[in-house]
Amino acid sequence: MAHGFRLTGALLAGSLALLAGDAHAGSVTAESIFDRQATRQQAKSQVPKGATVTRTVCEDIEVGMDNTRYRCTVFYTTAPASPAPTAPATSQP
Repeated sequence: MAHGFRLTGALLAGSLALLAGDAHAGSVTAESIFDRQATRQQAKSQVPKGATVTRTVCEDIEVGMDNTRYRCTVFYTTAPASPAPTAPATSQP
């Protein structure tokens, strides 16, 4: 659909990975000619599973002749991967 939703950014180009094991941040942006709520929901549906939404920003863009385009960006963080469990050490008599 040419005028439907359009994903303009899957992840923020430089995910914030300052130190190994830190949480990562990203964003997803969607645009639509329908309405703000549908655009917000489309962006939220692109957030990775298990991520925490930290902020949502929407803007109305006037494109002329009484037409509006909606753009919503959802910011999120992902928790660091937990280390693999280790087997307890056993002592040999």
